[in-house]
Amino acid sequence: MADPAVWFTDEELGRSRRYQRPLARMRLARSSLGAGVLAFIAFFGLAGWLTDTLGATEWVGALVIIIVAVQAAALIYDPVLDWWVDMIHDKRWGISNQTARGFFADQAKSLVVVLVATIGIALPLYALVRATDQWWLWGWALVSTLLVAIGFVFPVVVAPIFNHFTPLGPGPLADRIRELARAGRVDIEGAFVIDASRRSTRDNAYVSGLGRTRRVVLYDTILEHPIEVVAQVVAHELGHWRLGHLRRQIPLLSALSLFVFVWLRALAEWDGLWAWAGAEGIGDPRGLPVVLLAAQPALGAVGMIASWVSRAFERQADEWALELLEDPETMLDMQRRLHTKNLADIDPGLWTRLRASHPPAAERMAFTHRWADGHGHGRGSGVLADNGMER
Repeated sequence: MADPAVWFTDEELGRSRRYQRPLARMRLARSSLGAGVLAFIAFFGLAGWLTDTLGATEWVGALVIIIVAVQAAALIYDPVLDWWVDMIHDKRWGISNQTARGFFADQAKSLVVVLVATIGIALPLYALVRATDQWWLWGWALVSTLLVAIGFVFPVVVAPIFNHFTPLGPGPLADRIRELARAGRVDIEGAFVIDASRRSTRDNAYVSGLGRTRRVVLYDTILEHPIEVVAQVVAHELGHWRLGHLRRQIPLLSALSLFVFVWLRALAEWDGLWAWAGAEGIGDPRGLPVVLLAAQPALGAVGMIASWVSRAFERQADEWALELLEDPETMLDMQRRLHTKNLADIDPGLWTRLRASHPPAAERMAFTHRWADGHGHGRGSGVLADNGMER
């Protein structure tokens, strides 16, 4: 395991720990509250009371009522915790640019998007459950199809709801990105800049989309760095495309989602569970809170497997970028810049590492250093000269 003390100063490590520890407690509180609210709705008769009180005699109306109720219950704690993160904690650390107006606008947009998406997915799934004993296979096929559709639609339909995307204008950086795409033999729609600075000072970049919707997205905050530092980030993202990571993630997620459906299929046979929740079975909308609660362990296991694969993809993208640019010194500079500026968790515990989509910073930097040694880049100056930070 790479030692973060080799790559980061004591001050940087301490700052990261002080910032991250309250966030870890907040995430635990959020998950505990979420499970508690679902359990309360599921096992204290609230779902049945709501449908009876509102006169929902058909399953479609009952399902919509319960979905809205679950989302309304989450409003008790989710916005409060989000406010603490965006408007208190991150403000205190100087990395939030969020305004109260922007915060509430984001909350409203998220609520609408989640409601529409949840109802749009739940209605056909429940129709399948009520129509056939093979609902779990047909449901899995439906979810797998939606994963592909989301890959095409998200960049051009969902993401613009929350941010403005503008094509990267002509100039040295645009020329450099085109040069990198040609050198890496990657065909891209283009590079876009997202107005991330209206919420945060954090740097980031990502790739999204499939087919003609695929694009490199740069946070506007990252443009303050030297072009070659940004080029390292872009090369990494292009590596995801060249190596087919986006195309490979969809069948992976599809396969993992089958495990969730198999788990729910097993729970469907537990008559006592549904009776306890006042539902006639898994096809009864009054059992939706039970489904959501029971799915959490399976989704947690699936998430850890997906994160493990994601970390492997990130390592491959790092290596691809190193081979394309052959500039490990700048790669290390980029990795230090982004992790320290973003107040990332540079000394994560085991549980955090298992759930993370990216390898720890120290591990990535140690790999870059080993790559440099193995490819004849030696120990010239800067970070490579002394195998890490000068203590």
